[in-house]
Amino acid sequence: MLLLAATIVTSMEVPGKTPPQIAQHCDLCAEGDENISAETYCPVCDEYLCTPCATSHQRSRSSRNHKLVDKGSMPRKRTEKGQENVSEYCKDHPRELVKYYCPTHGDLLCGDCIVKNNHLCKMEVIADVSKGYGNSTEFKQHEVKLKAITDKIFKTKHEIDSKAVSIDESKKQSVKQVRKFQAELINAINKMSDEITTDIESKVKTTHAVLSNLKTTSKTGELEVHSMTNVIENCKGNDVLLFIATHRTKDIAKNVSNKIDEVENALESVPQYKFTENTETKTLFENSADIGHYKQAIQPGAHTDKRGKSN
Repeated sequence: MLLLAATIVTSMEVPGKTPPQIAQHCDLCAEGDENISAETYCPVCDEYLCTPCATSHQRSRSSRNHKLVDKGSMPRKRTEKGQENVSEYCKDHPRELVKYYCPTHGDLLCGDCIVKNNHLCKMEVIADVSKGYGNSTEFKQHEVKLKAITDKIFKTKHEIDSKAVSIDESKKQSVKQVRKFQAELINAINKMSDEITTDIESKVKTTHAVLSNLKTTSKTGELEVHSMTNVIENCKGNDVLLFIATHRTKDIAKNVSNKIDEVENALESVPQYKFTENTETKTLFENSADIGHYKQAIQPGAHTDKRGKSN
């Protein structure tokens, strides 16, 4: 999962003068009315943290890659919103800041990237091109895409649950038919009845396993979209980070969308069965190998109503 890490360039000091130290307190503890001295500062979240809160902050999925500033270097006062000098480090050169954008290839680059790869494309400075990005068509389209994927996931999850209910109802009715048919036959047919019931249970179990895997894939996609959405939300107000976050989540969003498309296609291929009586068995059961079959009742892709009937 993509997680954004950032650092901040702190204040300038006048030579020969020692700046006054202003005691900072942990923002998270302060919410619980506790006055705990801050030992670190997160420039991404703009929060002062005590040691326990800092440990928790770095374990969190959404903030584990945030670079914290120690007590000796953290700012003496909170930076005004939108004025912080926050930059993102290059994924290929961790010590270099991302400064450039290649509109031809959609790459986010640092100076080392340009030198090493001998880029001949026209580069744009991110600090310039990202101005007003929060109101851009590109960003708004990306938000709409994430929303569409989320809606698709919810729709797919609902269809999975509906199909599971339909399969369980089919199982219930089929087993009932098996028992009723069994009652019409002599004791010799009991063995065949048990065999077809076992077959039903096996096929339903297999079908549920397929549906469970599809639901797991959908849930994973939902979590990925939620994580990307959180990253986007955390970057709003800082167009540089917002621009970078959007371009870094585009491929992830596309992959999630493709996975959900695969789930939808696979869901259409999940078979549904229905018990069918073998009428010949009523008179010829001594020579028959079974009393019926648990067959697929609806072709893959066919729509069904709430009662499981094909439209």
